[in-house]
Amino acid sequence: MSYKAIIFDLYGTLVGNFSRKAYDQVQVQMARILGVPFPKFWQIKAETIKDRSIGNLSAEENIIEICRRSNVKVDKTQIEKTLVLNYEFTKNSLVPNPEVLEGLDRIKRNNLLLGLITNCNPTVPQLFPQSELARYINIPVFSCEERIKKPARRIYEIACERLNVKSQECIYVGDGSNEELTGAASVGMLPILKHADLSDVYDPHRPEVENWQGVTIDTITELSNLFADLA
Repeated sequence: MSYKAIIFDLYGTLVGNFSRKAYDQVQVQMARILGVPFPKFWQIKAETIKDRSIGNLSAEENIIEICRRSNVKVDKTQIEKTLVLNYEFTKNSLVPNPEVLEGLDRIKRNNLLLGLITNCNPTVPQLFPQSELARYINIPVFSCEERIKKPARRIYEIACERLNVKSQECIYVGDGSNEELTGAASVGMLPILKHADLSDVYDPHRPEVENWQGVTIDTITELSNLFADLA
């Protein structure tokens, strides 16, 4: 098979995992600013994660919804302070390791197209163009913009259509969150598991990772050599 494109997951793959410990600390601060008890704040954030990831709630709308459900009245200044915390956390989370950029640079030299599929809230696509990753990724696909999440078949098809390649001509690389590897395989992509530390994530138990029998890598730089073998 002649591969023409590699499509990546974002968190845990091109950037570090979305840290539960670090984000919970930010959420504590946000809850304190709004005057919402943290357990209630956390509960509603968990309940609205799907709405954020399919674009039904912006960051601001989510804060307003949390306050409404908590029967707490807030002013514009309080909302803006929480949005700044969320914005800064997300911005910092999109900083890739230099090794990742080196790996992407090597891959680009092989004239491969690079794509991205990520389940994320609307703040991520707002900030992604500022990330160093943006200059390497030909086509980024964000769940909140497409209103569909991995592992739904359609989100993989969208990435292929925009890259103008067949799914069988694509390699998919991810850390195994959201059953993304199974989803990629279901449309004919070659899924590759990138090992990631799952000790500080919201979903540490991932059956497809624990039982994975396919190709694995530890770093993005391994892909250039691996691609030569696969080609």
